[in-house]
Amino acid sequence: MKKHNGHNDTLLSVNNLRTYFHTQKGLVRAVDRASYRVDKGAFVCLIGESGSGKSVSALSIMGLIDTSPGIVDGEITFEGKNLLEDLKNYCTINSNGKAIDIVKDVAGWRRKHRSNIAGVRGRRIGMIFQDPVSSLNPLFTVADHIGESAGLRYGKLSRKQKFEIAVEWLNKVRITSPEDVARAYPFQLSGGMAQRAMIAVALAAEPQLLIADEPTTALDATVQLEILKLLKSLQEEMHLSVLFITHDISIGSNFADSIAVMYAGRVIESGPTASVFQRDNNHPYTDGLLHAALKITTDADDKKFIKGNPPDSVHHPSGCKFHPRCELKTELSDEGERCEREEPYDIKVNKNHHVRCWKYEPGY
Repeated sequence: MKKHNGHNDTLLSVNNLRTYFHTQKGLVRAVDRASYRVDKGAFVCLIGESGSGKSVSALSIMGLIDTSPGIVDGEITFEGKNLLEDLKNYCTINSNGKAIDIVKDVAGWRRKHRSNIAGVRGRRIGMIFQDPVSSLNPLFTVADHIGESAGLRYGKLSRKQKFEIAVEWLNKVRITSPEDVARAYPFQLSGGMAQRAMIAVALAAEPQLLIADEPTTALDATVQLEILKLLKSLQEEMHLSVLFITHDISIGSNFADSIAVMYAGRVIESGPTASVFQRDNNHPYTDGLLHAALKITTDADDKKFIKGNPPDSVHHPSGCKFHPRCELKTELSDEGERCEREEPYDIKVNKNHHVRCWKYEPGY
């Protein structure tokens, strides 16, 4: 793993990010004071069950949350610039962080946010999504898509230039017959080919950071592995930083430099991959994800699963958000009262590895 020494190596820093939605059921806290970072040249896995806030945090980074009903607050610092700078002028957040007023000036909020994100989205930060076919416009060829992305870097391009750039990038993502694929429409491609084309679209502007939102979920196992190996290879070749979002913690063991685990909108554990996978330093939730990972050599009777379901994002439990599902809480305090009453702070387990669990409080 590459060593990083200090803030100059940090490309993306997310601090106390809150993304809330006003709904008829109440205030949905999809991302609730989440913090994590991506260093230059690093491959970071953001892991958690569906509904943990992973994808919403990525959309917040990209400025793709529709306001209103969505409201984003906190700090998203990319290359030293806070992409949420001055947005507080357009909305009011209660000091306890548990409620937020409706944006007072929606047009002003959107205008300021567009100004902050200008020149960053697509150009400096690229993104690929779960379903590549639905993410590509069926009325345009693959060459059109890649050419439009390349135009963010090179300016206006002729149709011939766009086609040549498309062929070049399709070669880079290991597509055979790139000329034919460049002329094809998205619906004419297989799932694996469409995802490779989507990667080419995202990278054609040569961004510094690539956000991959579960890009292999809709693919079969063999194609998944091919796409993962391709992303890792391109990351190393281009000195690219990658934020890879997944529910599969086993992906982190093979590809990630560091891991951040999300639960109920919070990052409850983060650290270098080797440290997180030591098993004796884990948050109980992370340990449950590790136990649940499928292994051919694991006897079905020996497998452990996390009981219960993720909490309702409108009514988060008090204290530790994981305590209703945690088998360890009664060992940590009398009948688990502290876990139910007090939310753990970010406790340092070892260098660069932090866990939000009372188990690791000094003196426990």
